[in-house]
Amino acid sequence: MSETSKARSFLIGLAVVCCASALILVRIVGVKVDPAGFMELGGFSVALLIFFSLLCHWREMPSLRSAAETTGFGLALTGPLVMLTYVAATASQPLQDRYLIRMDRSLGIDCHELITAIDAHAMLAQTLTFAYQTFGFQLLLVPTVLSMLGRDARAYQMIGAYGLICIFASIISIWYPALGTYRAFSVDIHQFKNINGSLGIEFAKQLVAVRDDPNFILRLESASGIISFPSVHAAVAVLCAWAAWEIKWVRWPFVLLNVLMICSAVTEGAHYIVDLISGIGVAGLTISLVLYITRSHSSGDLRVPASSGVLAE
Repeated sequence: MSETSKARSFLIGLAVVCCASALILVRIVGVKVDPAGFMELGGFSVALLIFFSLLCHWREMPSLRSAAETTGFGLALTGPLVMLTYVAATASQPLQDRYLIRMDRSLGIDCHELITAIDAHAMLAQTLTFAYQTFGFQLLLVPTVLSMLGRDARAYQMIGAYGLICIFASIISIWYPALGTYRAFSVDIHQFKNINGSLGIEFAKQLVAVRDDPNFILRLESASGIISFPSVHAAVAVLCAWAAWEIKWVRWPFVLLNVLMICSAVTEGAHYIVDLISGIGVAGLTISLVLYITRSHSSGDLRVPASSGVLAE
């Protein structure tokens, strides 16, 4: 079996297991879910997969199939992964903000002072806001470009690794729930000059609600990334930079963009520095695991030769 086939099978299997696990666990832990948004996204994903699978089979376009499947399965994973993060939060372990602050300070970092310093520089704050908002765009763009350039295996590996990152982060977050720096330091985001900060407050409200409000209902349209430690944004930044490294002419711009995305999690996501470090570590371990599971030494898997000058190490 080629590396592409292994990576594709891994992604399909992960999606099936993730969907089944999410549906079972929300019932077990008693999270109330409004199905409307989840069904709409799931239905769109399935329709996308079916349509392009038939089209690609008819027209024999493997690159388009890879692009469609990574997009479709990436979207299909979104709902179940959101559910799993909220399921993890229902464990209601003690909040770990004080512990995370101590860990930051042991590194010689005070996030409150760092946020204040960034807010004083308009261009820096706005650049970080932009980088933070590329999270979803990169997850759609990078595997599509990889597919179009014949790097199907890397495209499937990227989305499979994304799913695993979210699963591992959810599991770790059971023991490290946190409200983030804005709540911990009683920051009034309305006093910011250049930082938005609304997401850093919103995720804390969602975390408190799913832990403490018996009437809480999970709706996809209002869901937030409620994991503080480890930072999924930092992990995905590493993942996107790693995946885009395959494409010679964009590798360094994507490295720069994702370094900024890692840094932006401090101001936009109210993350601690140790959140970022742990997210980077989770990304490294996850990518290594996915490569170990899917890697093949077959030389026939690549459709675009390295000598073409488009792709090169």
